[in-house]
Amino acid sequence: MLADFPIKFNDDTIPEPISWEEISNVIETVNTTEAGTDKIAVTRYDKLSIYASFQCTHIWAKHFKEYSLMNEFTLAKYDYKTEDYKTHTVRLRELRISVVKDSWHTDITHGLYEVSFRLEEF
Repeated sequence: MLADFPIKFNDDTIPEPISWEEISNVIETVNTTEAGTDKIAVTRYDKLSIYASFQCTHIWAKHFKEYSLMNEFTLAKYDYKTEDYKTHTVRLRELRISVVKDSWHTDITHGLYEVSFRLEEF
């Protein structure tokens, strides 16, 4: 999926996601005038939100938890519009971590985890 264009959180190349959904939002304010018409003021185009899910070891579950506790970090990902890498300042929210049923607990893996979260651009 994204193997040709690895994604980085700060300088860490993250594992291949199971799903990666990008949403581009327009931030706007709508005010109604006295005449009853709407006056729209767009403050920002293309504000990025990402929903991602992974299946990973406890090590990456721990890393994602650490990123969720940061106020902000950089996301470097391939931008198909510019056909180059683009850096975004984001925060990680809505972190969900669960153990995969019947995954093997070993000294190395401590089982597999399903991790999902939302990234929100500043």
